[in-house]
Amino acid sequence: MNRRKFSFQLVLLTVVLTVAVLFLQYVPIFNPGTGFSLISIGFFFFLSLAMFLIAAKAAISKDKNAFTRLIILFSMGKMLLTVVLVVVYKLVIKPESIYFIIPFFGIYIAYTIFETIFMTKLGKVKAR
Repeated sequence: MNRRKFSFQLVLLTVVLTVAVLFLQYVPIFNPGTGFSLISIGFFFFLSLAMFLIAAKAAISKDKNAFTRLIILFSMGKMLLTVVLVVVYKLVIKPESIYFIIPFFGIYIAYTIFETIFMTKLGKVKAR
């Protein structure tokens, strides 16, 4: 997967999710979590971008295990950072309801599917 195609797909996913979140703000139970959802989109956007840039280099490395190690590291790091993001929001903002988590999980799943697809394509790249 080249950078241009990746960038287009990442921006498209981000725009679609942003529009969905903005529509969800009109549903009363999701309205208080709109800000958190938009922050989550930004968080996952930059995480996906960093993952692609680093993984693209690891995919062409002569070290065959570098790409696999990177996937494991990013998966664990993403899970940890995701938990930290939710806990910090819960402690700092103290939302009245837990419904802010529903759009967040949708965003998390969408970016995770996207990352799985582009990482699979990167994994098929021949080493130099």
